[in-house]
Amino acid sequence: MTVSAQPDSTSYTPKVTCFHDGECPICNIEINAMKKLDTAGNIHWVDISQDKAALAKAGLTYKQTMDRMHVIDENQQLQSGVLGFLQVWKQLPYYRRIAPIIENVPLLLPLMECCYRIFARYRLPLTGKQQIKE
Repeated sequence: MTVSAQPDSTSYTPKVTCFHDGECPICNIEINAMKKLDTAGNIHWVDISQDKAALAKAGLTYKQTMDRMHVIDENQQLQSGVLGFLQVWKQLPYYRRIAPIIENVPLLLPLMECCYRIFARYRLPLTGKQQIKE
């Protein structure tokens, strides 16, 4: 498991957990940029290609997390897709200003989710990987 810089306290727990595909070059561009911004250590970054045990603990399958990004929010609720991204963005400087806009501008959230679904459907073929079977 890779966790960004965190405060020195050993009792500190990140606010959200983000499951991401560390083997996806497209995903890594955005995830690595967000990791750099997560200087407070608010996000526990779980690379699903390296930590299958974390998936089982969260009740997720590898296929589920390869099909869509998943995040466990501050209330320990599972979110995926754009709703998952919003939970991560709320923890990051700059991005946290975007989240309320997405949540409150009519039709923006459904439009972004539609675009995300298209991206998620073609992400693996775009990176030369096979779709994951059940």
